[in-house]
Amino acid sequence: MKIFAKNTPRVPHLTRESGEETHQPSRSSRFRRSESGAALVEFAMVLPLLLILLFGVIESSWAFAQISDVRFGAREGARAAAVNVGDVDIVGQLVCDRMDIILPNQNVSVQLTPLATSPTVSGEGSVGASAQITVAADLKTLTGFFDAVFGNKSLTSTIEFRVEQPAGGSGDVAWWAGGTFMCS
Repeated sequence: MKIFAKNTPRVPHLTRESGEETHQPSRSSRFRRSESGAALVEFAMVLPLLLILLFGVIESSWAFAQISDVRFGAREGARAAAVNVGDVDIVGQLVCDRMDIILPNQNVSVQLTPLATSPTVSGEGSVGASAQITVAADLKTLTGFFDAVFGNKSLTSTIEFRVEQPAGGSGDVAWWAGGTFMCS
């Protein structure tokens, strides 16, 4: 088995006209020169696909973070409403304050809705009464490249809960009339 050195001397060739020795480039060096342009063309073909993949991962991760934030806001709102911290404006502002990923220009609404009371519960707002909170937000993209895919979508999370503490010290059940709060 022969092992060739990296820099083997080239075989001299004689020209027919003058009889002088000339050195012609080896086949491997000619092949390397013609391949250098092909790599650039291949890279130019693959680059858009890589960018689409990269920005797709970024946008999908951002959408997932927004979904998690809306769910977190709904859970926080359900906890606050279950212990009767106040009316829909107070609960809504608390939800908006707790959602930290939502962008300033994003439309976010918080809706509290009383559900039908069970036969064992005396009335709306009393301990054991059921209600639900719905938090909805528009999905916003970071790069804008995928607005056709992600644009005009609404993220919504609805949680049903039971009241754990009576409404206010005076028994005020004003928020049980329901209502909607828009984050600003």
